[in-house]
Amino acid sequence: MKNVLTQDRDARPSRTRAFGWLAQRLTGLGLVLFLALHFWVQHMPAGFLDTAEEYLESTSELAATEPGFAEAIAEGKIKPALQGEHVISSRKVQERLANPLWMFVDVMLLLFAVMHGMNGLNNVLEDYVQRPMHRKIVLVSCWAAVLLLSVQGVVSILAVGNWF
Repeated sequence: MKNVLTQDRDARPSRTRAFGWLAQRLTGLGLVLFLALHFWVQHMPAGFLDTAEEYLESTSELAATEPGFAEAIAEGKIKPALQGEHVISSRKVQERLANPLWMFVDVMLLLFAVMHGMNGLNNVLEDYVQRPMHRKIVLVSCWAAVLLLSVQGVVSILAVGNWF
């Protein structure tokens, strides 16, 4: 009697499985690299974060032009930065994403994360979706979602960086 769990899996060519294994490792390595760069840029005061004074200036400008922002400050939903604190602000994110290097890092982080997740999902579906046609339908649906989310993410990163 054949094992139902391995019957369809064994029908898949070994090169395809080897590519999936390698892709999972490479995207994982890329994720570690780009995530480390992302955390360094977003959380280390290296010119990419607002100082408390810059943040106060930015929030004051927004409060003067946007009534909802002023209300949020008055209600305590938006708090002032503490002295010596460095804050992520939309202005600094726009400045950073205007630089092609950092835009590339963020796009690659997005794409590596999506591909790593999709490859992992493919491995899970291989184990749990037994019928080849069902697996194909689920995989095509997932790849369509991956494509749409990747395009939306890349367009968002490019828009914030004023690339178009």
